Amino acid sequence: MVNVSFEQLKKIRDFVRLKIGIFIDDYKLTTIYRRKIVDLIQRHGFKDFETFYSTVTGGRSPELLQELYNTMTVNETYFFREKEQFEILVRDIIPELDSKKSSFESINILSAPCSTGEEVYTIAIYLMEHGLVNPSRKFMILGIDVDSDAVKQAEEGFYTEKSMRGVPGYIKEKYFVKQGGGYQVIPQLRQAVSFKVVNVLDRYEMRRLGRFDVIFSRNMLIYFEERLRNETIATFYSILKPEGYLFLGHAERMPPTITLFKERSMGKAIVYQGYLFCPPVSPEEFERFLKPLKEGDTLL
Repeated sequence: MVNVSFEQLKKIRDFVRLKIGIFIDDYKLTTIYRRKIVDLIQRHGFKDFETFYSTVTGGRSPELLQELYNTMTVNETYFFREKEQFEILVRDIIPELDSKKSSFESINILSAPCSTGEEVYTIAIYLMEHGLVNPSRKFMILGIDVDSDAVKQAEEGFYTEKSMRGVPGYIKEKYFVKQGGGYQVIPQLRQAVSFKVVNVLDRYEMRRLGRFDVIFSRNMLIYFEERLRNETIATFYSILKPEGYLFLGHAERMPPTITLFKERSMGKAIVYQGYLFCPPVSPEEFERFLKPLKEGDTLL
């Protein structure tokens, strides 16, 4: 068995934090992730940590790097989570957007990160249940995540009872088919959404996604240190359409140093709306996230 010291674990943690933003505390690193990292090293036939580390950090194996990301990410979610925000979306925001857009424009919604897809499918269900998906208005609903295993599961659309615990019975019957020990999303729902493997810290890939009217980014930024948190919010602003909306998790708040969004209270939730024109910031700060990017550029 390959031995991995605490100092070596910290090297992997620091590398992952720089690349995808996630920080793992010492307790979880030693009690949960040590086993996962050792298993990854041995599964790929490495005899020692240093050979593994040089391979994964040296760019010689993109597949191994992706598997490391998959190993270190957190994917705890379920359908209808923090449902007040979905109710605000269909009750207040979509009608507002619909009234402002011409008939040939689509309303674009991004879930970042989407984890295993529950949030994305929940958005689509809410739109369908409120009669908002119709021939006169098109929607584009996209989920992105750095974890390729999570994205694959989202595309397959098969979920256990644990993911379905907040779903009303009539919704289960209408949008899912019971199969064995779980539920399969019906084809109509799967066809209404799409998924892609994207690192939110890769500004080039984020810009390639296009522009969005609404972004859901819930319970990700709490894992980021301040600098990466601010940079990610700036990236979200840069891909939002004018006066677009950003949803954060109930436990998250916009950092006071970020002046790109105004806070709006809607019902029991706080929503952040981008300013039509960026409020006064230094030219250097604004240029940092609006300048043209080359392929492979990241926030680092």
